[in-house]
Amino acid sequence: MVLFAMFDMPTNTKKDIKKYTKFRNKLLEMGFIMFQYSIYIRFCKSLAIAQKYEKKIELASPLNGSIRVIKITEAQYKNMLVIENYREKPEEKVVKQVQTVLVF
Repeated sequence: MVLFAMFDMPTNTKKDIKKYTKFRNKLLEMGFIMFQYSIYIRFCKSLAIAQKYEKKIELASPLNGSIRVIKITEAQYKNMLVIENYREKPEEKVVKQVQTVLVF
């Protein structure tokens, strides 16, 4: 089972940022890892364990903001399509340099 925690919280004031940071740190303490910005995942051995973490997230959630939690199976997770289209492609690393010397 893979548990996704997705959230959107205001960060306009120092107080908002503090609440955001506290919630994010709580997710990290629970064993979640950052999947993308504001999307964290945790692998769980069973449905019961995933439900336990859902309750923990609910208890840790601040009053403002929007949090969504979803469970999927590992088979569904492995079947995920990942598309990475960047505007600028990263430079290719040169693995081996070859130098040709012409002698006249």
